[in-house]
Amino acid sequence: MTTLSTPPARSASAQATGPVASGGGLGSAALDLLRRREVQLLLAILGLFAICTALHPQFGVSSNIAFILADSVTIMIVAVGQTMVVLGRGIDLSVSPMLGIAAVCIGFPASNNNLNIWLALLFVLLIGTALGIGNGFLVAVIGIPPIIATLATLTIYGGLSVINIPAVYTNFGAANLLPGVPWLIVIGVGVVVLAYLFLTRTVTGRSVYAVGNNAEGAFRAGVPVRRVLFTTYVISGFLAGLAGLMYLCQIGSATSTSGSDGNTNLMSIAATLIGGTTLLGGRGGPIGSALGAVFLSEALQAMISFRINEIWDPAGVGVLILIAVVADRKGAPVRQLFRQPFRPQPARAVKPGTTAQIGLRWPDHPRKRCRDQGELDSPKNQFARSERHLFDAIFSQPVASVGDVR
Repeated sequence: MTTLSTPPARSASAQATGPVASGGGLGSAALDLLRRREVQLLLAILGLFAICTALHPQFGVSSNIAFILADSVTIMIVAVGQTMVVLGRGIDLSVSPMLGIAAVCIGFPASNNNLNIWLALLFVLLIGTALGIGNGFLVAVIGIPPIIATLATLTIYGGLSVINIPAVYTNFGAANLLPGVPWLIVIGVGVVVLAYLFLTRTVTGRSVYAVGNNAEGAFRAGVPVRRVLFTTYVISGFLAGLAGLMYLCQIGSATSTSGSDGNTNLMSIAATLIGGTTLLGGRGGPIGSALGAVFLSEALQAMISFRINEIWDPAGVGVLILIAVVADRKGAPVRQLFRQPFRPQPARAVKPGTTAQIGLRWPDHPRKRCRDQGELDSPKNQFARSERHLFDAIFSQPVASVGDVR
């Protein structure tokens, strides 16, 4: 007679393990998402919008939303260029006069000869690139500290007169791709996407992170530090020239001090820092800077809605910069709020002679994850070990100033 055996029942502890583990995984994923500066900024933008709309219903109308987005485009484009420079542990204080001089240089032929807007686009890109090459030469080739070099060019680039431009430019600045979606914001989003792809999908873009994290280590690993720094300043000038055309289309007139009068330097640095790019270099990205520009535009518009005098605008921007810097520090309350509690990991058995047993581990860097490399003498791990040593050279050497790298 055949007897049917029943499988052993799961214990209560084993039954409880599955749901808890899955719930813990979801909670961990949610916390990881909330730690991202882009998500925090998006929540801040939506929260401020909800508060202002509740107190002032006119704040939430579509025309005001379109104005906030269009108003942020100029700062957004300049902030993306500033982000490139700051990621390489530099700073560009000349973006405001570069914006102004590009706007004026194409404003004269546009006003006198009705210059075609597409030719104007080509001219502003060439002008901005030429000015960026000047900054890159001073910083990367001569070796002048970035803050001194760009402060000097801040004074040099300026002094031209006021000009007005044809209506075709302002018509383009006021045009919408879709109802409530200005063409200017479409261009701004396109710039952000291209910058993101450049930084994440190209060798030069990844080298910017390596140079900003550790210039000496990147130099030892074979990264052309001077060329990378030069490229960041050229891109910043290129985008400042493009922002000059966007400013011209939006405002309808310009002077060489247009960017300076609008605190473009302060606003671009503020958007960069609020977006999560650190002044120490090597961390951040254009998406956060773009959201930072939108948040600044929304905050300034909120101050107008609450009838706060515009003389306090720079003070409000300064407060936001301080909040961003404090929140970015290790152990700051905002980061502690989303910090995971310590959870001991169960011990696992390792094979004799492995890297895990003798303590050789790849640094647990956010952009790289450590894996057990297996047997030290295994031929298949030779390339993995060499890649680990290259990573150590870039990210684990003592920090040196960029000016010391030759």
